[in-house]
Amino acid sequence: MSGTPQGVRGASRIVFLRHGQTDFNVQRRVQGIVDHPLNDHGRMQARRASEVLVKRIVTPSAQVGMNVGSAAFGGVRIISSPLSRAHETARILASVFQAEGVDTGELKCDERLIERCYGLFEGLTLDEAKARYTTEVAQWRATGECECAGVEASDRVGIRMRAAALEAAAVAPEDSTLVVVSHGAAIARGLVTFMGLNPLSFDAVRGVDNCHWSELVCVGGGGTGASGAPAWRLTAHNIGYREDVCGA
Repeated sequence: MSGTPQGVRGASRIVFLRHGQTDFNVQRRVQGIVDHPLNDHGRMQARRASEVLVKRIVTPSAQVGMNVGSAAFGGVRIISSPLSRAHETARILASVFQAEGVDTGELKCDERLIERCYGLFEGLTLDEAKARYTTEVAQWRATGECECAGVEASDRVGIRMRAAALEAAAVAPEDSTLVVVSHGAAIARGLVTFMGLNPLSFDAVRGVDNCHWSELVCVGGGGTGASGAPAWRLTAHNIGYREDVCGA
């Protein structure tokens, strides 16, 4: 798989941030590409997560050692899914960074960052979907895939997510942090693809909760015997301002 950083001069960290809560999340409805907005709690989540992220990204780390990347801070760039729940989360994030004097550049949207399409299941609870599409839901729950119901293949989701993030990272300022504001299923498949795995067969990465995030850094080999060549490596997964919130 192409895309391994060699002499990377752009972003050295990528943060994948999931959008804040929506009413569909509360009702446990399959959201997919339905353009459902944040609710008030989701906006609060976005502000609180942004306050933690700005400190995490801007404040130099005290960590030292072979596995720690550069302490240089090259700024922040933000890209977002165009779906309103993600885009509003990204706008809140940008405003918090800017209030702290951090230039985030132009907030850009990329269609490749939208949520996985769930076809016939979108807008339904799992029980409603089972009642209407018994066979299709059984296939989806057993394999994670269901082309006949219009569910987007996991590998396609991962490929588009990875491509969008890599392109944005390549043109970001040197040693900057790229924040990618997207969706739970899309982020999980993007992370798996970044790690060189196929999300059609590898299903061991849990999705991130509302306004939680995962981080990749571009560093050389780690303590597990990996090569010394720079590569994108997962350093944190599903963290946020409330570590006890699970499935929020």
